[in-house]
Amino acid sequence: MNHYFLYQKQSGVVLIISLIMLVLLTLIGVTSMQVTGLEEKMAGNMKSNNLAFQSAETALREGEVWLATSIAEPAVDTAPVWGFNAMDPNSADSTPWWFDTIRNAVWWNANAVQSGATLQGFELPLGNPNNKPHHIIEFKYFDSDTLVIGTNNPPPGINYYQVTAKGTGANGQSRQLVQSITARRF
Repeated sequence: MNHYFLYQKQSGVVLIISLIMLVLLTLIGVTSMQVTGLEEKMAGNMKSNNLAFQSAETALREGEVWLATSIAEPAVDTAPVWGFNAMDPNSADSTPWWFDTIRNAVWWNANAVQSGATLQGFELPLGNPNNKPHHIIEFKYFDSDTLVIGTNNPPPGINYYQVTAKGTGANGQSRQLVQSITARRF
């Protein structure tokens, strides 16, 4: 008789608490899946950004090596060496030419030297030539070793060049620009 009375007082609180716990565990599981998906996207973007930097660095080194191994002084304003700011004909614009929005992949293909290097372990999407690294060499200025002027021979000195390179990541969205100043005596 006492046992029957105890069973009648139970009102199903354990069932309600277990359902609340089940909802909480489901929310935790769904949230962790969303966080994992976001972390995976972030890792993919980091890899693509790293590839863009490495490809830009490769193109930059190619431009520097080309200058270092040139036997004669390259002519300015002919490919692959441009006059300084020849890419930016609007001198009133304070934005450097490499930040202009019109400098897209088609522009780089038309005006820059495409890198022939490939990065081991990274494949560019479908071999798209717009995603290959490029570099541009600009003549900055000549620094004469002497103050003597008026002779028919060019004075000895050092030429300074700015090498600008662009690399694109595997997803085609990540882009990196790197620059260096290279000095060369001819």
